[in-house]
Amino acid sequence: MYYCIYDCKVHNYIYYGVNKGSKLLLLLIRTLITTVEVRTRTGQQTMDNTLRERRFRWLGHVFRMDHQRIPQQALYWQVPGYKRGPGRLRANWRGVVSKDLRKMGFTWEEAEVAALDRHGWRRSVAQCVQLDAG
Repeated sequence: MYYCIYDCKVHNYIYYGVNKGSKLLLLLIRTLITTVEVRTRTGQQTMDNTLRERRFRWLGHVFRMDHQRIPQQALYWQVPGYKRGPGRLRANWRGVVSKDLRKMGFTWEEAEVAALDRHGWRRSVAQCVQLDAG
């Protein structure tokens, strides 16, 4: 008797079938694919890297703005006479970006100077994200 063994992938299941005359026997095996494997197959970055890249791009944009613009002023704005309450510090945008800049190997002042060269800044950001992804 002739047996034809085949498989077809539907979603994340693999169906193995054996055609035995008029009877069809199916064996269902679920394949587990991790998100890391999906990202490597599709060439996608992690969400952390995507958000970091967007923060850096926005930071470079704000650094290049005129000093009279509100976003540029907001980067350095301090509330006079403000005392924080007890407990853990809340994460704010500038703190997160400063931490990302340290990971990238920049200080805040170096980043300010580097961002003035738009193409150089974009290259630095892309290189940082690629190094972190690998």
